This record gives sequence, C-alpha cells and structure tokens, in this order.
Amino acid sequence: EDGILDYEAIKELAIKEKPKVIICGYSAYSRIVDFKKFREIADACGAKLMADIAHIAGLIAGGVHPSPVPYADIITSTTHKTLRGARGAIIMTNDEE
Repeated sequence: EDGILDYEAIKELAIKEKPKVIICGYSAYSRIVDFKKFREIADACGAKLMADIAHIAGLIAGGVHPSPVPYADIITSTTHKTLRGARGAIIMTNDEE
C-alpha cells in the first residue's frame, strides 16, 4: 500500500514457495534496496540471491546506494544505463567455478 518492500511478506512467500533463485532489482523503486535482508531471505529458503542492479549501478559506483557485493551470489547490470558506457552487460558471481 505504501510502496515500501515488505521484507517479512517476501520471506514468508519465499519459505512457502522454496525458489531456487531470488532476484532483487527494480527499475522504478525509489528507496534503498536492503540486500542484506534479501540475503537473509535467500538463506532462509535455501535459494541463490541474484541482484539486478542495471538501474542503480551508477548510484552504487558513486557510493550513494549500498552494494550487493557482500550479499548476492550473482550480480547483473548493463553498462549503458546509469554507468553511461557503451551498450553491454556485466555478470558477476562469488562462485570461483
């Protein structure tokens, strides 16, 4: 109703549905995404956490939005939106394999 993510409701749904991957990332969410809470939710249901940061990568690089790096298993972004580079994409993971 207020447009703020209800992390408790997300957690309840994730535990009920048991997804293999939880994707967090938004094109029009005007608040700070709490990647730590999403990590806790993913851990609670045994899922991988993927953060799509295409629309906030520039804010993260500029230090005005928290980074998902300590929390997400997979991070994806474009290089041409808020990073203002050539059209392309980035996929990062914490899995060495």
